Amino acid sequence: MPIDTTLYVHESTLDSICEICALTGRTRNRIIVMLLRAALRDRSRAVRIGCSVRYQSRDRREKWRTVHVRLSEDEADYFKDLRNFYRMSDSLILAIAVRDYFDDILRQSRSGGMTDNYPFSNYILSREEIDGLVFWRICWGFPEKPEKYFLL
Repeated sequence: MPIDTTLYVHESTLDSICEICALTGRTRNRIIVMLLRAALRDRSRAVRIGCSVRYQSRDRREKWRTVHVRLSEDEADYFKDLRNFYRMSDSLILAIAVRDYFDDILRQSRSGGMTDNYPFSNYILSREEIDGLVFWRICWGFPEKPEKYFLL
């Protein structure tokens, strides 16, 4: 079941997204999801703990736009985790993704390598209690042998 949500996006980020849409023929929703997925795959970003959530720099109110996005259930969970692990707002993650992956998406589109498959499917959340402590395991994907990683 799709999940409808909104992002509060700076107009400069939205202009870049619209440019990608015009150049690739893809919908804005699809491009936003592709950019967030690219951020999810980026292993170079450090997970942050013990700090507040970072937001984009302030700007005049009229420079911001509300954008409606439709996500699959898995995508919504992935992006919520992404926000929590990186300690950044969704709109900041999207703005960074536009900056970092704009050229990659255009290059993929021109080479015909831009696909609409879903590299992340399935989402496993497991809770274990050991010695009075609670451990959570989050898996983005589905391992070939889940019993190796999770108590079933």
